[in-house]
Amino acid sequence: MTDKTESTIIRLLAAGDERCMKIMFDIYYQPLCTYVMRYLLSVEDAKDIVQSVFISFWNNKKGHPFSGSIRSYLFGAASKASLQFMRNKGKTYFVDIELHIDDFLDEMLHDDEAELEKIKEQLYAAIENLPTNPQKVLKAIIFNNTPYKTVAEEMQISVNTVKTYYARALEALRKSIDTKTFSLLFLSFLHSEK
Repeated sequence: MTDKTESTIIRLLAAGDERCMKIMFDIYYQPLCTYVMRYLLSVEDAKDIVQSVFISFWNNKKGHPFSGSIRSYLFGAASKASLQFMRNKGKTYFVDIELHIDDFLDEMLHDDEAELEKIKEQLYAAIENLPTNPQKVLKAIIFNNTPYKTVAEEMQISVNTVKTYYARALEALRKSIDTKTFSLLFLSFLHSEK
């Protein structure tokens, strides 16, 4: 985001003008969803958390002067909200993604198309090597944006079993491919939704 765009957001925010939210959403929604996936197994949870961060930001900051970096504020708020969510749910997060996701997002902006294609090929090959049921669940949730309940009905298994297969698939991928390739799984999904 340029300094001019940030100053526009800050000016609109101070005026209580909702257009600042659209600008921020367009710029930050996808990167924030990708960022919070370092904590979560569910893309749906990530989207809920990011949306709540935007709502909270608007409710708390509209009509007031804002100083500092919008980006830093949003990423910090998303990180805190995700950790709180994890504490409430008793879940764990992938530390290696946490350590590398910012670098990966920056690298993606500089990677050429051939490099990204190579990473995608590695990702898809790793997915094809997963056991059948975890593979089916992962593809349904990540690539088709199918809710857990629908996947459970289609596969005639319980929602908890779907979650277990999904967690197993992510864990297996995390162990078999590097962090950059693993992170692309979520970036591909989020990009395909836009």
